[in-house]
Amino acid sequence: LCGAVIAGFGVGGSFAVQAGLLTVGLAALVPLAVPKPAARADRNVLRELGEGLSYVAHHPGVRTLLVVLLVTALVMAGTFNTLIPKIAKDELGTGAIGASLLFGAMGVGMLMSSLLLASLPRLEPGGRYFILTMIGGGLLNTVFGLSPWYGLSISIMFVTGWNAGFFTNLNMTLVQSNTPQALMGRVMSIYMLCMAGGMPLGALLAGTMADLTSTRTWFATCGVALVVVGVLVFVTQPSLRRMRSSPAPR
Repeated sequence: LCGAVIAGFGVGGSFAVQAGLLTVGLAALVPLAVPKPAARADRNVLRELGEGLSYVAHHPGVRTLLVVLLVTALVMAGTFNTLIPKIAKDELGTGAIGASLLFGAMGVGMLMSSLLLASLPRLEPGGRYFILTMIGGGLLNTVFGLSPWYGLSISIMFVTGWNAGFFTNLNMTLVQSNTPQALMGRVMSIYMLCMAGGMPLGALLAGTMADLTSTRTWFATCGVALVVVGVLVFVTQPSLRRMRSSPAPR
């Protein structure tokens, strides 16, 4: 949709549409009633934050999942957001609509795999499948970076979306399934920090390295790096390989 808006009204028009949609979202949140948590006289913010960090640091599976999430945000998510429009324009010879269709193909793939995953009663061992999707994502990244044809590139993006749907959902599910409810808010805040904090840093790194090397070279390099990390995690983290994505049956 943004690609079509940019083609018709420019980048400024796209930002205006985004502002309008955010306003609609804000209006939808106004009537939301959030229950107040029960008051506790002994609450200490720093102590509770320390408990969340301590749990992540001492749980090998959750710790690895969050480290992998941060690495993925640095070398994959930030790279995608920054370099795909440049690849679409400079390497594949297309404009805003062509670039937006690349993202759209990935979004359709993610939606389809997310719905498929939601329909499955179980997918065990979830940790092993998660690591395999990380390795697969790195391979797809590498091939996309080297692809000289738009048709091949958009096909790779669709398959990447399928893979990313499993990767993203399994990562969050594994973290939540292995975190006590009392610590869930604190652990998930660390989760969001790794994801949302890593993406802009990854974008900064991608832009810098693309200027020093080339867009294709850095994109493919990030894919290779993700494969290497995935293989190392698979070999060195047996606890994550055995990690369940759902509570053990009684």
